[in-house]
Amino acid sequence: MPVASLGSCELRYEISGEGPDLVLIHELGGALDSFDGLLPLLTPHFRVLRYDQRGAGGSSRKPAALSMEDHAADLAGLVAMTGFGPRCLLAGAAAGAAIAVAYAARDEALVDALALCAPALSVRPERKAYLDRRARLARRDGMAAIAEASLARSYPEALRTDRRAFEAYRERFLANDPESYAMANAVLAGTRVAKCLPSLTMPCLVLAGRHDLLRPPAEVEATAGTIPDARFTTIESGHLMPVQAAQAMAAQLVPFLTRHAGSHKPIAESAHV
Repeated sequence: MPVASLGSCELRYEISGEGPDLVLIHELGGALDSFDGLLPLLTPHFRVLRYDQRGAGGSSRKPAALSMEDHAADLAGLVAMTGFGPRCLLAGAAAGAAIAVAYAARDEALVDALALCAPALSVRPERKAYLDRRARLARRDGMAAIAEASLARSYPEALRTDRRAFEAYRERFLANDPESYAMANAVLAGTRVAKCLPSLTMPCLVLAGRHDLLRPPAEVEATAGTIPDARFTTIESGHLMPVQAAQAMAAQLVPFLTRHAGSHKPIAESAHV
């Protein structure tokens, strides 16, 4: 796969399919491979950009700095370098949804619609303490020291009916660079993108997983309630929707994103029409 050089980092990415431009943004601990099962369901309808975030997958490891603003700037640079967009649709999974919101908040004119899937947009104090402990343990003892406890909640036993898919995900999780993963935990712990939600003007689809132990449906529905133009629904999934429920996820994404592709006009622009 190609790699984009953005000065401070290099990002592995792939563009495939035809149609309106759609960016997929993976979860904490994941990579563009998280969308392997979802991609063939989207490429008949969209031109899809998926990529490894800074510090993940085949992108630059052990970044000198990492913040939600860095992630949003990386995506802006990747879109510009590849000629993708500039107006596009965004679908973010878990912590990837926070990047989607941060990117949209930079310039709403560039985003036609958002899909926030099991969104991790804020972190309660007790969860911040857990993320800090997990980061310290990963740095000290490596990814194997945290894998079972992390996957027990994000990919619980009841959802491991496809053992091959689970084992493949587990292997990718273990392949993360511990330092980069620890930094990504710190970014999630400090994220404040939820404050941007009441100001979003584009249509948003907010998906909850019925079996999500990390972001249960009631919590996700409350998040959706803070977005002016949001549609909330629940699907049969856990926290890692692209891996655990690609068909159900696509059944919601395709009609919503198709309907809103090219349709969003920010409030300031609409006032002059």
